[in-house]
Amino acid sequence: MLIATLLGCSTNPASNDRSQKEEVNSNWDQDVEQSNTEQSKPEIQPELNKTIVLGDFEGKIAKNLDVKFHLENNKGNVSGFYYFVKNGVDIQLVGTVVDQKLELYELTYTNDTLARIEATITDSMITSKWINAKTKAKHNLQLRKARKAVLPLPNNITGTYKEENCNLTLIISKAKGDYFYKYISDERTLKGKVSFVRGEDIYLTLANIEYAEDYFDLSLPEEDEKSAEYEKLKKIGKRQMGVDCFLDKNEIIIQNAGNAMNYYLKLYDCDEKYIHLVKQ
Repeated sequence: MLIATLLGCSTNPASNDRSQKEEVNSNWDQDVEQSNTEQSKPEIQPELNKTIVLGDFEGKIAKNLDVKFHLENNKGNVSGFYYFVKNGVDIQLVGTVVDQKLELYELTYTNDTLARIEATITDSMITSKWINAKTKAKHNLQLRKARKAVLPLPNNITGTYKEENCNLTLIISKAKGDYFYKYISDERTLKGKVSFVRGEDIYLTLANIEYAEDYFDLSLPEEDEKSAEYEKLKKIGKRQMGVDCFLDKNEIIIQNAGNAMNYYLKLYDCDEKYIHLVKQ
């Protein structure tokens, strides 16, 4: 009787092992199911700000680089351009705006990222960082609402312009995001970069063309108010550089000669006071 009772109370080791294994497997299945459920949850995407109005801004990168921006918000996706006032060439921007946070990418002519702009928008200001994509160098960028519209450069600037009386040709081209000129007369051919001065009107500057005549070529009486100023300028050792031109609809106009109060002659290849280079 005692033996039967002991046998009835004894535990089967194989049964215990099997029960423990089933419990472990059940817990494992539950963990895997919970993990899969967590992984399958859709990631919450930040909501784009589709209503905020951007527009035209002006300010500085770092402390001394004046810039102007034009930004458009299309349902949270931002596009636009900016330019350095010093050279006036448009630089493409794309990005997004989430709440009051603006993220922009500055693109090269090959659509590679040159820099990133992280910004916070307030009522009339954009406070941001300009970050070089390659070096990671950061500069402060402070923008305020522009007083005047910031318009893009016309897309028809490039081409060939001619002046018949003096037989002059001016070719404006664009390469790798910059503008260039080739100036051809009967006496010489000059090449260089083009920059822009942009306001209500647009002026081109043909770099590295030395004025034919300016203060070097004047002999003013000592009592003339400009005499002392001219004497100081002569010590620089160089005439004024860079020929500025007015950009009109179908022509480029150069005021080639000044007057008694502001004497100069820009191009010796032509004796016209106003040179009209007409687009071909």
